[in-house]
Amino acid sequence: MNKIAHKEYKENEMRNYRKFDFASLRNSRLQNGFWGHRTENYMEIINSMLEALLDEENSARLLNFEIGAGVREGQWKGAFWSDGDCYKFLEGCLYVYQNTNDPKVLEIVEKYTKLIPLNQEKDGYLNTQVTLTDIGRWTDMEHHELYNAGHFFTLAAAHYDITGQDYLIKIARKFSDYLYGVFHTYPKELANFGFNPSQIMGLYDLYRVTENPKDIELAEIFVNMRGSSGNGTDQNQTRTLLREETKAVGHAVTSTYLYSGSIDVYSETGEKALLEANKRIWNDLISKRIYITGGVCPTFIGFSENGDRTYEAHGTEYELPNKIAYNESCANIGAAMWAMRMLETTEDTQYGDWAEQIMYNAGISGSNLSLTRYFYSNPLSYRKEKQIPFVVNDEKELNIQYKHKSSRRWHTFDCWCCPPQLFRTMAGIGRWVYGQNEDTIYVNLFTKCNYVTEDTEIVMTTKYPWEDTIVLDICKAQQQKVKIRIPAWCKNPSVNGESVEPGYYETIVSSGDSIIVKLPMKAVFMQANPNVEQDRGMLAVKRGPVIFCAEGIDNEYKLDELYINPSGEVKEKYDEKLLDGVVLLEVPGKYRKQQEQLYYEYQFAESDTTIKMIPYYAWANREESDMSIWFPMV
Repeated sequence: MNKIAHKEYKENEMRNYRKFDFASLRNSRLQNGFWGHRTENYMEIINSMLEALLDEENSARLLNFEIGAGVREGQWKGAFWSDGDCYKFLEGCLYVYQNTNDPKVLEIVEKYTKLIPLNQEKDGYLNTQVTLTDIGRWTDMEHHELYNAGHFFTLAAAHYDITGQDYLIKIARKFSDYLYGVFHTYPKELANFGFNPSQIMGLYDLYRVTENPKDIELAEIFVNMRGSSGNGTDQNQTRTLLREETKAVGHAVTSTYLYSGSIDVYSETGEKALLEANKRIWNDLISKRIYITGGVCPTFIGFSENGDRTYEAHGTEYELPNKIAYNESCANIGAAMWAMRMLETTEDTQYGDWAEQIMYNAGISGSNLSLTRYFYSNPLSYRKEKQIPFVVNDEKELNIQYKHKSSRRWHTFDCWCCPPQLFRTMAGIGRWVYGQNEDTIYVNLFTKCNYVTEDTEIVMTTKYPWEDTIVLDICKAQQQKVKIRIPAWCKNPSVNGESVEPGYYETIVSSGDSIIVKLPMKAVFMQANPNVEQDRGMLAVKRGPVIFCAEGIDNEYKLDELYINPSGEVKEKYDEKLLDGVVLLEVPGKYRKQQEQLYYEYQFAESDTTIKMIPYYAWANREESDMSIWFPMV
């Protein structure tokens, strides 16, 4: 197997196989635009999350760290992945602190991070679901020991980067050394171990801080081991070695975490087989298995094309149902994480385009507008009078294929992985806005966000995605190369009045310059590949990167009686008072009355009407209401 030789990595070697690095939040500073506004109420968000994390019945519990530290009496409770979800919450708090410098946020972070070292075993092992119970180490992959480890490494790296304190890094170093001792010999009995491989990304994050080559070596070992036993399953991406894989398979969080981590490994090793495998899998995903919203997880219970039973998974080719779409929030964000790594590595802007489409749609539809209530599942259609059934009795779950369906967003839950995933992503999205290498600054996303270093200051002003103008004022720079991502969806983009093509637009700027980017956007009708049977003869509406939906609350007729008339004109209007400020669409349509029978004779009778639409991410923020993205075409 391909292994990294032990050596000292130099700073200038860290970019050998990446075109650029994403900017630190020290340099990329969100302002009150679309993304900054999502966490503007940060204390409400943090206190709401703390309320859940300190709830005895929630699946993720900071209480377990208090019990392990001896400051609270009680027994361990929660999901096996509880520790990791607590780490994600604290990571999100750190990003808020870096952007706000609010000491109240740092006080919360320090209160709980200082409990973590008190839960570590003498040999470096750290997992409360094992150390506070009679569960043995490494006995069951679904105990999520490596998932928790990965999120801890990411937290420790962020904590050191943002606060300068090294107490978490020290115990992360000890934990990583312990894991190296367990896995560096490629133990056969642990070949497919680690249900959700966040440890690969986490080890990379740790390496970026410590530059300890053992962390990258261990990360690559985990990539090499996955699928090496010869008796794996598509469910956990262990049937086929990653370097030989051709399609996106199995659990859609574990897959996107694996793919993201393998690209992190490639960025240090330069092994072309890893990059080529990721390109193949990516192309399979976007050509056959992704929703128009960027959701990547169609099924809760199903089968792969190899016949393996799967759940919370990518579907088979063109298997993209709407009402029962699972689309776990963590999976959608995982796909965006993967896409942005591919952008960083290849400079191919298709990955940035898809990351943007995910993040304006399925990437954030899992939370309400105040980021205090959550969906685990993100369907593309919902009917309040015909909800998908989910029944639990004392012996077993019935209708388990629809598990985690919810008619309203929740606060506490039996699988609380999505809330901190949403929080840390939105709070830290400034890292994706800008990138840099030795001589170039990259502008990847468009929002009010400033780029500030000792030598450079760029101020970005925009009301994107509602308006099409992005202004980059160069407050400080000297002959600085800048590359700006021009999305492929835009038909007539321009920079300073000159037409440009999709891809990275390159220019040289100095102090006092202004760059005015125009990305004209109007509502367009989208249709699906005819192999997507659920959407044949249907249309969806997209404006810029935003997918729109209709809610029953806004429309005179039932959504099932509405048809889109693509020959008419779509009217657009921005309403700053509705849903925190959104563009509303009035889409030309027809009303055709339907009947309740299963089958009935077609009778032509229709009348003109208008279908009123809002951005998909904002649905379910008012009273409970029907929702649809796709409508039949007249």
